[in-house]
Amino acid sequence: MQFAAVALPLSAYLLAAYLLAVSLLALFQRRLLYRPTVGPSHPAAAGAPWMEAVRRGRRLLGWYGPAADAAAPVLVFFHGNAGTLGRVSLKMTPWRRFGLGLFAATYRGYEGNPGSPDEMGLYADGRAVLDWLAERGIPADRVILYGESLGSGVAAQLALERPVRGLVLEAPFVSMAEVAAHHYPWTPARLVVRDRFDTLAKIGRIACPLLILHGTADRTIPLSHSERLAGANPAAQLVVLSEAGHVDLHERGATEALRAFLAALGQATPG
Repeated sequence: MQFAAVALPLSAYLLAAYLLAVSLLALFQRRLLYRPTVGPSHPAAAGAPWMEAVRRGRRLLGWYGPAADAAAPVLVFFHGNAGTLGRVSLKMTPWRRFGLGLFAATYRGYEGNPGSPDEMGLYADGRAVLDWLAERGIPADRVILYGESLGSGVAAQLALERPVRGLVLEAPFVSMAEVAAHHYPWTPARLVVRDRFDTLAKIGRIACPLLILHGTADRTIPLSHSERLAGANPAAQLVVLSEAGHVDLHERGATEALRAFLAALGQATPG
């Protein structure tokens, strides 16, 4: 009887500790998901003088580098959860040889923008970029969307809504709920995640040409996520990069895969 009297309070303490941990993760999940970092405030300071800052009112939409040919398509890049325009501009610089216009998009709560990031807000920010381009004579059918990690969820949503020329997903996920369940298997993550970015539910309805890039050594988002996405869209091209992790795909062959994809669309000049 004495043993039972001791065991019951211990189990209660363990349960309370577990519920507290789950509650804290649920409460602060957006702080874990969205991680704005400080970067250079101007393209020239980031080593990308070929780009210009694009603003709409108080909000920074991103940095834009127009193509030499005004009729060329534009690749719009949506970065990951800790991305900066400075890092993205350096990543995109080699792609200038493809003859495209390049737009590095950003989000609310990032780069000094007002507001706090959330799923619906990021979709709205992406639409604002496409609207800005359309106002300047670049309609959706001349736009190629590129989503990196978290940005893949934004790019997939926009590709579902608008008749874009093509879609590239780098290290994408089937849904944010599945990513959370992978990293926190001891929690009911699938039930508590608010910003779900359910790309798997959308991918089969995306009609434009689709390229998916993923590394075999990605420890943030397992390769199986891209395999499931590709399996849900028969037209998708999945390129698996050996030994690539979550952020080094373009050091391990992704740039060549992108060039080939763009060339198949008729959108890349020889580099």
